[in-house]
Amino acid sequence: MERSSLNNSTQIEEYKQFLDRTSLGSLTKRASNLLTLKLTNQLAPFQLTANHWIVLSCLWRSDGQPVTYIARQIQQIGGTLTGVLDRMEKRKLVVRRRDKQDRRIWRVFLTEKGSQLLNELPRLVRQIWDQALEQISKDEKERFSQLIDHCLKNLIPEYSCSLPECSNELPPELSRILPPKSLGYRMKVLTLALSRRFSEVLSPYEVTTVQWVALCRLWRQEGITTMEIGSHVDMVGGTLTGLLDRMEERGLVSRRVDEQDKRRILVFLTARGKELYQVLPPLALATTGEVTKGLKPSDIDFMKDFLQRMITALESK
Repeated sequence: MERSSLNNSTQIEEYKQFLDRTSLGSLTKRASNLLTLKLTNQLAPFQLTANHWIVLSCLWRSDGQPVTYIARQIQQIGGTLTGVLDRMEKRKLVVRRRDKQDRRIWRVFLTEKGSQLLNELPRLVRQIWDQALEQISKDEKERFSQLIDHCLKNLIPEYSCSLPECSNELPPELSRILPPKSLGYRMKVLTLALSRRFSEVLSPYEVTTVQWVALCRLWRQEGITTMEIGSHVDMVGGTLTGLLDRMEERGLVSRRVDEQDKRRILVFLTARGKELYQVLPPLALATTGEVTKGLKPSDIDFMKDFLQRMITALESK
């Protein structure tokens, strides 16, 4: 039986989605993180990263792209391009050349080795999507893709993808799994854009997005172990200790030795931590409203169900 840290009268129904990690933002992030983990595992034998995958995908779609265009695709998921291209050039996957018509422009081209990876990597990535979408119909996939684009436009009005479709030499289904048009890439962009937007909202209260997640767990039940907090925020060891140290310094939580088991440290909310329950969840609701503006409640429910099915499928193997 969970020990609620707040009176039942304050348990506003709409807030529960944040406490239970069933909000649209939370589900999108969890699904995106699982996809990234699966992708990382598939690329590891080739000594490649997700950023390498994006560069290769852009060039498989249309070789000789300007460096500035590819850089924008990497930046949208929180990375930088220069080091990525340096390493790819060193491994003879790509080469950079000046544009013949405009010497100020640098373009990126595939080498024969980079081109050959097209025969291996997309097949492995398709296996991830086959698992993730195994129980989902074609119509559902298309509807979800359109709704993701709608949310992206709400958060990033200037967002667009101007790359051409795959050339006639490539099978049509590649367009669905190659960034930047792939569903996984767009989900990642949405996740990071939402995180940045919510960080701005939380900033006046000196609370980070990770601290927000920890607070949500404690608003549901305080007096839990540090291990339970770590599981909820996906942190362990020194990183988790640092998080709790900063939360304690800001007067949000306190840690006490468990009287029943001296080896365990329990985490409790302070008065300020409890007060923020009246302040931060309404802001989270407002931010969610920005993302889903123009969508019907049935659309949002559909997206949540779609994401939950995807998460279940990805966690099952």
